[in-house]
Amino acid sequence: MDQIAKRELGRTGVQVSALALGGVMYNFLDDDAAAAVVHRAIDLRINYIDTANSYKDSERKIGLALGDRRDEVYLATKTERRDYDAASREIDESFERLQVDRIDCLQIHDMHSEEDLATVMGPNGALKAIEQRQREGSIRFVGVTSHVNPDVLARTLEAYPFDTILTSLGALHHAVRPFYDTIMPVAEARGVGVLAMKVFAYGFLKDHAERALRFVMGLPGVASAVVGVDDVAQIEANAAVAQRFAPLSDAEKDELLENARAIYEARRDEAWFIHSA
Repeated sequence: MDQIAKRELGRTGVQVSALALGGVMYNFLDDDAAAAVVHRAIDLRINYIDTANSYKDSERKIGLALGDRRDEVYLATKTERRDYDAASREIDESFERLQVDRIDCLQIHDMHSEEDLATVMGPNGALKAIEQRQREGSIRFVGVTSHVNPDVLARTLEAYPFDTILTSLGALHHAVRPFYDTIMPVAEARGVGVLAMKVFAYGFLKDHAERALRFVMGLPGVASAVVGVDDVAQIEANAAVAQRFAPLSDAEKDELLENARAIYEARRDEAWFIHSA
Protein backbone atom coordinates (compact mmCIF):
# COMPACT_ATOMS: atom_id res chain seq x y z
CA MET A 1 0.00 0.00 0.00
CA ASP A 2 1.26 3.47 -0.86
CA GLN A 3 1.98 5.69 2.11
CA ILE A 4 0.64 9.14 2.82
CA ALA A 5 3.56 11.56 2.68
CA LYS A 6 4.83 13.17 5.86
CA ARG A 7 5.67 16.87 5.88
CA GLU A 8 7.54 19.18 8.25
CA LEU A 9 5.22 21.18 10.49
CA GLY A 10 7.06 24.48 10.45
CA ARG A 11 9.78 24.84 13.06
CA THR A 12 8.21 22.30 15.46
CA GLY A 13 10.45 19.46 14.33
CA VAL A 14 7.35 17.28 13.93
CA GLN A 15 6.40 15.51 10.72
CA VAL A 16 2.68 15.20 10.09
CA SER A 17 0.75 13.31 7.47
CA ALA A 18 -0.30 15.42 4.48
CA LEU A 19 -3.89 14.43 5.29
CA ALA A 20 -5.21 15.01 8.82
CA LEU A 21 -8.37 13.78 10.49
CA GLY A 22 -10.69 16.60 11.53
CA GLY A 23 -12.93 15.97 14.51
CA VAL A 24 -15.97 18.14 14.01
CA MET A 25 -18.11 15.56 12.22
CA TYR A 26 -18.09 13.27 15.24
CA ASN A 27 -21.12 15.19 16.45
CA PHE A 28 -23.12 12.90 14.17
CA LEU A 29 -21.46 9.56 14.91
CA ASP A 30 -22.10 7.19 17.78
CA ASP A 31 -19.17 6.06 19.92
CA ASP A 32 -18.43 2.88 17.98
CA ALA A 33 -18.60 4.60 14.59
CA ALA A 34 -16.32 7.39 15.77
CA ALA A 35 -13.83 4.88 17.16
CA ALA A 36 -13.84 3.01 13.86
CA VAL A 37 -12.95 6.21 11.99
CA VAL A 38 -10.10 6.99 14.38
CA HIS A 39 -8.64 3.49 14.21
CA ARG A 40 -8.94 3.32 10.43
CA ALA A 41 -7.26 6.72 10.07
CA ILE A 42 -4.33 5.63 12.23
CA ASP A 43 -4.11 2.32 10.36
CA LEU A 44 -3.81 4.37 7.16
CA ARG A 45 -0.86 6.24 8.73
CA ILE A 46 -2.76 9.46 9.31
CA ASN A 47 -0.88 10.75 12.34
CA TYR A 48 -2.58 14.12 12.94
CA ILE A 49 -5.98 14.40 14.66
CA ASP A 50 -7.59 17.79 15.12
CA THR A 51 -10.53 18.57 17.38
CA ALA A 52 -11.86 21.35 19.64
CA ASN A 53 -13.55 21.83 22.98
CA SER A 54 -16.48 23.41 21.14
CA TYR A 55 -17.03 20.44 18.80
CA LYS A 56 -19.75 19.06 21.04
CA ASP A 57 -18.92 15.42 21.80
CA SER A 58 -15.84 15.16 19.57
CA GLU A 59 -13.11 15.19 22.22
CA ARG A 60 -14.82 12.53 24.34
CA LYS A 61 -15.29 10.20 21.38
CA ILE A 62 -11.71 10.63 20.21
CA GLY A 63 -10.53 10.00 23.75
CA LEU A 64 -12.45 6.74 23.92
CA ALA A 65 -10.76 5.60 20.72
CA LEU A 66 -7.17 6.67 21.35
CA GLY A 67 -6.29 4.41 24.28
CA ASP A 68 -2.92 2.78 23.68
CA ARG A 69 -2.65 4.43 20.25
CA ARG A 70 -1.99 7.87 21.74
CA ASP A 71 1.70 7.80 20.80
CA GLU A 72 0.83 7.22 17.13
CA VAL A 73 -0.74 10.64 16.64
CA TYR A 74 -0.09 14.35 16.90
CA LEU A 75 -3.14 15.55 18.83
CA ALA A 76 -4.42 19.11 18.49
CA THR A 77 -7.42 20.75 20.10
CA LYS A 78 -8.72 24.29 20.53
CA THR A 79 -10.22 26.80 22.91
CA GLU A 80 -12.44 29.68 21.86
CA ARG A 81 -12.05 31.44 25.19
CA ARG A 82 -10.07 34.65 25.29
CA ASP A 83 -9.36 35.14 29.01
CA TYR A 84 -7.16 33.10 31.36
CA ASP A 85 -9.83 31.67 33.65
CA ALA A 86 -12.25 30.55 30.95
CA ALA A 87 -9.46 29.14 28.78
CA SER A 88 -8.04 27.25 31.76
CA ARG A 89 -11.40 25.64 32.43
CA GLU A 90 -11.78 24.58 28.79
CA ILE A 91 -8.25 23.19 28.64
CA ASP A 92 -8.88 21.14 31.79
CA GLU A 93 -12.10 19.84 30.19
CA SER A 94 -10.19 18.90 27.03
CA PHE A 95 -7.64 16.83 28.97
CA GLU A 96 -10.46 15.07 30.80
CA ARG A 97 -12.51 14.36 27.69
CA LEU A 98 -9.54 13.20 25.63
CA GLN A 99 -8.26 11.06 28.53
CA VAL A 100 -4.66 12.10 27.90
CA ASP A 101 -1.93 13.67 29.98
CA ARG A 102 -0.44 15.67 27.12
CA ILE A 103 -1.76 17.57 24.12
CA ASP A 104 0.58 18.28 21.25
CA CYS A 105 -0.99 21.60 20.24
CA LEU A 106 -3.53 23.85 21.92
CA GLN A 107 -4.92 26.37 19.45
CA ILE A 108 -6.59 29.72 20.08
CA HIS A 109 -9.66 29.17 17.95
CA ASP A 110 -11.34 31.49 15.45
CA MET A 111 -9.36 34.70 15.89
CA HIS A 112 -11.70 37.39 14.61
CA SER A 113 -10.35 40.82 15.36
CA GLU A 114 -7.65 43.05 16.78
CA GLU A 115 -9.69 43.15 19.99
CA ASP A 116 -9.53 39.35 20.18
CA LEU A 117 -5.78 39.46 19.78
CA ALA A 118 -5.34 42.14 22.45
CA THR A 119 -7.41 40.17 24.96
CA VAL A 120 -5.71 36.85 24.23
CA MET A 121 -2.25 38.40 24.65
CA GLY A 122 -3.15 40.51 27.66
CA PRO A 123 -1.98 39.91 31.25
CA ASN A 124 -5.08 37.80 31.93
CA GLY A 125 -5.36 36.37 28.43
CA ALA A 126 -5.82 32.81 27.20
CA LEU A 127 -2.20 32.57 26.09
CA LYS A 128 -1.12 32.68 29.73
CA ALA A 129 -3.15 29.53 30.39
CA ILE A 130 -1.47 27.70 27.51
CA GLU A 131 2.00 28.96 28.41
CA GLN A 132 1.54 27.74 31.99
CA ARG A 133 0.82 24.23 30.74
CA GLN A 134 3.74 24.40 28.35
CA ARG A 135 6.01 25.10 31.30
CA GLU A 136 4.44 22.16 33.13
CA GLY A 137 5.04 19.94 30.09
CA SER A 138 1.45 18.93 29.32
CA ILE A 139 1.14 21.07 26.15
CA ARG A 140 3.91 21.13 23.54
CA PHE A 141 2.92 23.81 21.05
CA VAL A 142 0.55 26.75 20.71
CA GLY A 143 -1.42 27.48 17.56
CA VAL A 144 -4.03 29.87 16.24
CA THR A 145 -6.93 29.45 13.84
CA SER A 146 -9.02 31.86 11.81
CA HIS A 147 -11.91 31.15 9.46
CA VAL A 148 -12.72 34.46 7.84
CA ASN A 149 -10.13 37.21 8.33
CA PRO A 150 -6.70 36.60 6.77
CA ASP A 151 -5.45 40.10 7.61
CA VAL A 152 -6.10 39.61 11.32
CA LEU A 153 -4.39 36.24 11.24
CA ALA A 154 -1.32 37.68 9.51
CA ARG A 155 -1.07 40.40 12.18
CA THR A 156 -1.54 37.75 14.86
CA LEU A 157 1.47 35.83 13.58
CA GLU A 158 3.50 39.03 13.68
CA ALA A 159 2.47 39.72 17.27
CA TYR A 160 3.28 36.37 18.90
CA PRO A 161 5.51 33.36 18.04
CA PHE A 162 2.73 30.87 17.38
CA ASP A 163 3.96 27.44 16.30
CA THR A 164 1.10 26.65 13.90
CA ILE A 165 -1.83 28.19 12.07
CA LEU A 166 -4.96 26.49 10.81
CA THR A 167 -6.97 28.49 8.32
CA SER A 168 -9.26 28.44 5.30
CA LEU A 169 -7.14 27.47 2.30
CA GLY A 170 -9.61 25.48 0.21
CA ALA A 171 -10.29 26.26 -3.44
CA LEU A 172 -13.55 28.09 -2.73
CA HIS A 173 -11.85 30.50 -0.35
CA HIS A 174 -8.90 30.81 -2.71
CA ALA A 175 -11.26 31.86 -5.48
CA VAL A 176 -12.87 34.59 -3.38
CA ARG A 177 -10.44 35.94 -0.74
CA PRO A 178 -6.61 36.06 -0.60
CA PHE A 179 -6.09 33.79 2.40
CA TYR A 180 -3.03 31.98 1.07
CA ASP A 181 -1.27 35.03 -0.38
CA THR A 182 -1.87 37.05 2.79
CA ILE A 183 -0.85 34.45 5.34
CA MET A 184 1.86 32.34 3.75
CA PRO A 185 4.64 34.96 3.50
CA VAL A 186 4.28 35.81 7.19
CA ALA A 187 4.13 32.16 8.23
CA GLU A 188 7.15 31.17 6.16
CA ALA A 189 9.21 34.08 7.48
CA ARG A 190 8.54 32.92 11.05
CA GLY A 191 8.73 29.17 10.54
CA VAL A 192 5.07 28.68 11.45
CA GLY A 193 3.51 25.35 10.49
CA VAL A 194 0.58 25.90 8.11
CA LEU A 195 -2.51 23.69 8.20
CA ALA A 196 -5.46 23.95 5.83
CA MET A 197 -9.15 23.67 6.62
CA LYS A 198 -12.38 24.15 4.65
CA VAL A 199 -11.03 21.84 1.96
CA PHE A 200 -14.50 20.97 0.69
CA ALA A 201 -16.16 24.16 2.02
CA TYR A 202 -18.98 22.46 3.93
CA GLY A 203 -19.80 20.33 0.90
CA PHE A 204 -19.90 23.17 -1.66
CA LEU A 205 -17.12 21.33 -3.53
CA LYS A 206 -18.44 17.80 -3.02
CA ASP A 207 -18.69 17.23 -6.78
CA HIS A 208 -15.03 18.22 -7.12
CA ALA A 209 -13.76 16.42 -4.03
CA GLU A 210 -10.63 14.77 -5.43
CA ARG A 211 -9.38 17.91 -7.12
CA ALA A 212 -10.30 20.03 -4.11
CA LEU A 213 -8.14 17.85 -1.87
CA ARG A 214 -5.28 17.77 -4.38
CA PHE A 215 -5.48 21.56 -4.69
CA VAL A 216 -4.92 22.06 -0.97
CA MET A 217 -2.26 19.37 -0.68
CA GLY A 218 -0.45 21.00 -3.59
CA LEU A 219 -0.22 24.47 -2.04
CA PRO A 220 3.48 25.15 -1.33
CA GLY A 221 4.20 25.32 2.38
CA VAL A 222 1.00 23.63 3.56
CA ALA A 223 1.86 20.78 5.93
CA SER A 224 -1.51 19.05 6.09
CA ALA A 225 -5.11 19.23 4.90
CA VAL A 226 -7.49 18.83 7.85
CA VAL A 227 -10.69 17.12 6.71
CA GLY A 228 -13.66 15.96 8.77
CA VAL A 229 -15.49 12.82 7.67
CA ASP A 230 -18.82 11.10 8.27
CA ASP A 231 -17.64 7.49 8.18
CA VAL A 232 -14.85 5.03 7.44
CA ALA A 233 -15.58 5.05 3.70
CA GLN A 234 -14.86 8.75 3.51
CA ILE A 235 -11.57 8.53 5.36
CA GLU A 236 -10.54 5.70 3.05
CA ALA A 237 -11.48 7.72 -0.04
CA ASN A 238 -9.54 10.76 1.17
CA ALA A 239 -6.57 8.62 2.11
CA ALA A 240 -6.53 7.04 -1.36
CA VAL A 241 -6.22 10.52 -2.90
CA ALA A 242 -3.43 11.39 -0.47
CA GLN A 243 -1.58 8.14 -1.11
CA ARG A 244 -1.41 8.70 -4.85
CA PHE A 245 -1.19 12.48 -4.57
CA ALA A 246 -0.08 14.48 -7.58
CA PRO A 247 -0.41 18.27 -7.79
CA LEU A 248 -3.06 19.66 -10.10
CA SER A 249 -1.91 20.75 -13.52
CA ASP A 250 -2.33 24.41 -14.33
CA ALA A 251 -5.35 23.54 -16.47
CA GLU A 252 -6.92 21.47 -13.68
CA LYS A 253 -6.31 24.24 -11.16
CA ASP A 254 -7.81 26.90 -13.41
CA GLU A 255 -10.87 24.75 -14.06
CA LEU A 256 -11.37 24.01 -10.35
CA LEU A 257 -11.09 27.69 -9.38
CA GLU A 258 -13.48 28.67 -12.16
CA ASN A 259 -15.98 26.10 -10.89
CA ALA A 260 -15.45 27.27 -7.32
CA ARG A 261 -16.16 30.89 -8.25
CA ALA A 262 -19.31 29.87 -10.07
CA ILE A 263 -20.49 27.81 -7.09
CA TYR A 264 -19.80 30.71 -4.75
CA GLU A 265 -21.72 33.18 -6.92
CA ALA A 266 -24.68 30.80 -7.17
CA ARG A 267 -24.72 30.17 -3.43
CA ARG A 268 -23.34 33.43 -2.07
CA ASP A 269 -26.16 33.81 0.46
CA GLU A 270 -25.24 30.43 1.99
CA ALA A 271 -21.51 31.09 2.11
CA TRP A 272 -21.49 32.65 5.59
CA PHE A 273 -18.21 30.91 6.36
CA ILE A 274 -16.21 33.03 3.91
CA HIS A 275 -17.09 36.56 4.96
CA SER A 276 -18.82 36.39 8.34
CA ALA A 277 -16.87 37.59 11.35
